Amino acid sequence: MPRPLSPVLAPCALFLLPLCSLAQHSGLGLKAGLLMSDTKSGVLHTEAIPNASAGLYFALRAGDRLEIQPELLLTSLGAGYTLAEGERGTVRTLYVQVPVSAKFYFSNVVNVQAGMQMGRLMMAQQHTPEGQADVTDTYETWDYGLVLGAGADLISGLDLGIRYYNGMRPILLNDDVFYPRNRSIMISAGYRLGRLRAPSMTNRRR
Repeated sequence: MPRPLSPVLAPCALFLLPLCSLAQHSGLGLKAGLLMSDTKSGVLHTEAIPNASAGLYFALRAGDRLEIQPELLLTSLGAGYTLAEGERGTVRTLYVQVPVSAKFYFSNVVNVQAGMQMGRLMMAQQHTPEGQADVTDTYETWDYGLVLGAGADLISGLDLGIRYYNGMRPILLNDDVFYPRNRSIMISAGYRLGRLRAPSMTNRRR
């Protein structure tokens, strides 16, 4: 028969059990994604251009059907536009982004997501037929907005998702005309390090 826990180990075990249960569902992961981005403006038409994102995410179980997922991403954004002469130009920006999403699970796999995102501008480059120019000084340092999405988190640790970002702050400094805001739609794949699972949907006894 197994020996009973000592008086010292018993309280430690009771304290660690909830953490072990949480750790079965929570953990650090790596993710990357491809996205299309443009800027939303009432007076300026822009075109979506391809970009990419990569970084880390931490999935934290918050209930039977809920996870909270903060992330740290390096993301390129930007937009294309047409010059007065009819030639095409682009502006590409690079942000460090911190999205925090709540994920609600309909099953062990399928979920919907909603949350907020903060971004810090690292650089902005304008590309025209005449060449390339650094325009970082004409952009706001901080960007923030809403994120909405859906995903499928597999028991293997692979997390697939699609996410829409809608910026809420104009990104240009000293701008009294255009007021452009970042927006993007991204398809991503992530992998949770370790044998982690989505929240369990097992029914509780009353």
